[in-house]
Amino acid sequence: MFSQLVTVLGLAALGAASPAFRNATLAAEALASTTVLSPHAIDCERTVQGLTKADCRYLSSIGFTGPGSNPSSNSAGKIWLGSNGPNIFTFANKANTDVVLVLWDDSNSYASSFVTQYAPKLTVSIAAGGRTTISLANGVTGAWSAVYRGGVAGPTKVSANGQVENTWGEFTTGEWATVDVSRLITMSGNQFSVKVGTGCQADNARCAYVCKSGSTCWLSGSYDLIGCKNQPNNNAWYGGADPEGGCAGWSNGGKIDVEFL
Repeated sequence: MFSQLVTVLGLAALGAASPAFRNATLAAEALASTTVLSPHAIDCERTVQGLTKADCRYLSSIGFTGPGSNPSSNSAGKIWLGSNGPNIFTFANKANTDVVLVLWDDSNSYASSFVTQYAPKLTVSIAAGGRTTISLANGVTGAWSAVYRGGVAGPTKVSANGQVENTWGEFTTGEWATVDVSRLITMSGNQFSVKVGTGCQADNARCAYVCKSGSTCWLSGSYDLIGCKNQPNNNAWYGGADPEGGCAGWSNGGKIDVEFL
């Protein structure tokens, strides 16, 4: 029951730039301290900017507790829509189906990725062939994933633990800026690529966290970081019980290009 409850939260860690929230004890304590919400439908007649009603209804149908706030300025926090921040992430949809970008940060500690408990920071509709740009302040730790309505891997669902059951991207901005790909929530998720302005790339096979065995993993010793040592400006480190790091070289400001495939 314990291991079933605690699926990896997968945020790139502050300081050492290791994958944080993969500590089973901390994640279990955080989840246990949250109030369990009864399933309810999102009011999609009052959608936020950037999210279509159809996508809102789909998120509601798979268990999201609410949409992101999708702010257009940094007055309400450290993550906002637009390209006027120190860290600019552009998400391009190269898939043959519409997707919803889902992005969360660590404001709810180790439980932030449980979308059945907490609304993410952003839920943005991106039509096939479209793109969206977001800004992040420095000193933010978070992660993103994508909800697909169709495509090769089929419609994206929420896991039994309440997390987006797809490939994740993980990031920390600021002095220890790092970004990586995590396949630990599911090894069969959709693919995407990440390109850092300094030249480092991450995808399903480069600067990616993968399970040593099985389709999902989270415990110490159960995962590896692959294809990162030969990438330019990486900070991969393999000296501890678990690997750490990803694509670096963009301290206190950078440009990240993500393509959903």
